[in-house]
Amino acid sequence: MTFAHLLFSIATTAYILIAIQFEERDLVREHGNAYDSYRQSVPMLIPFTRRRQRERSTPDVSARAQ
Repeated sequence: MTFAHLLFSIATTAYILIAIQFEERDLVREHGNAYDSYRQSVPMLIPFTRRRQRERSTPDVSARAQ
């Protein structure tokens, strides 16, 4: 891998990680609590990995409202 390829890979990865944050912010704004609860139960980047126990133990606000 040349230096240019390495630099391109690092820059592209950084761009994607930053863009995910902006996209999730917009999705929470558009879909509200439904997307927020989905986001808490599904890993962001790597499928089939478990969320940390602390995040999973947070009570679901929508479950209490029913």
